[in-house]
Amino acid sequence: MTDWPAWDEGEYLEYLETERAHFAWAMQHYGGLPADEARQAAAEFYEYEAPDAPFRGLVFHDLAWKWAMERIMADCDHPCWRTHPVPEPPPDYPGYIAPESVPQPTATELDALRRKLRGT
Repeated sequence: MTDWPAWDEGEYLEYLETERAHFAWAMQHYGGLPADEARQAAAEFYEYEAPDAPFRGLVFHDLAWKWAMERIMADCDHPCWRTHPVPEPPPDYPGYIAPESVPQPTATELDALRRKLRGT
C-alpha cells in the first residue's frame, strides 16, 4: 500500500475512459489502426486497476499522446525516433492544451525567481 490518497472511483473511471479515448485517437490517426483496433489497444494499455492496487493510476502521469507515440515509434525504423523526444500533440488532438492557455509568470514573478536562483 502507498501513502497516496485514494482515487474516488468515479473520478478514476472517468479519467481512465478519457485517457483510453485519447490513446485510441492517436493510434488511429497517427498509428494507422482501424478504430476498433485502436480502442482495443487503448483498453489493453490502460487496464483497469483495482482500488487497492499499489500506485493505482501512475500511468496517468504522462499524456496518452506520449504513450501512444512511443508505441507507434517503437516500430519505426527512422533514426529520428531514437534520438528526438516525442513530438508535441497537434491542435486536433482531443487532449490538446494551447500554449497560450498555460498561465505565464509575470515579469515580477520571473525577477523574484531569478533572485531566488541566484541566492540574492
